[in-house]
Amino acid sequence: MKYEEGYSKLLTYKQGMDIYQKTKRFTAGRLDRIRDMRLIGHMNDSARSVSSNICEGAKRGNTKAYLEFLGFARGSLEELKRDYEELKRELKDGERWADKDKSSLRGPEGAEAISKGAIGREIEGLLTLIYGEDCMMGRQIRALERKAVQNKDLPRGAMIKRVWKSAKSSDDKFWSLAKERFGIEKDEKGIIRKKKEK
Repeated sequence: MKYEEGYSKLLTYKQGMDIYQKTKRFTAGRLDRIRDMRLIGHMNDSARSVSSNICEGAKRGNTKAYLEFLGFARGSLEELKRDYEELKRELKDGERWADKDKSSLRGPEGAEAISKGAIGREIEGLLTLIYGEDCMMGRQIRALERKAVQNKDLPRGAMIKRVWKSAKSSDDKFWSLAKERFGIEKDEKGIIRKKKEK
């Protein structure tokens, strides 16, 4: 299946571009050009890598390569997510933007007010966008994996591994819900029992 014509219409690509633009604005406006030079470069590169890898994978023209590049894109998204989570923690703990933004706000109340202020809201908005992108990308990858298995586009070992992993995950979810809702569980030997009520 060819993907090269349609990648720009994908919501994951569009949202990846949005994340990149917003990250560039955030790093230019909220981080110190000198002190945070490496962080700025890393965040901008990670954000750019999301949409770039979607584009490059689509241009490869086969499902296996596309899946590989979507994995790279998702990895870059995870790096960016960690950077924003760390900035959020630093903001909350009063380790960042202290001099500039807390001149009139001292103590824990000041840190809390700043973390709930404009910078905090901006970080939260970007994290919400990133978590949404991660969820969509995960769905896109799972759909392509199913397609690759059906079309036999993956090597036999990889197909078996992906199907087994998916089946195990579904099985684990089932038994977790069965235990939680009905008190039914399966022991190590595979024997199914109902939990005794106290």
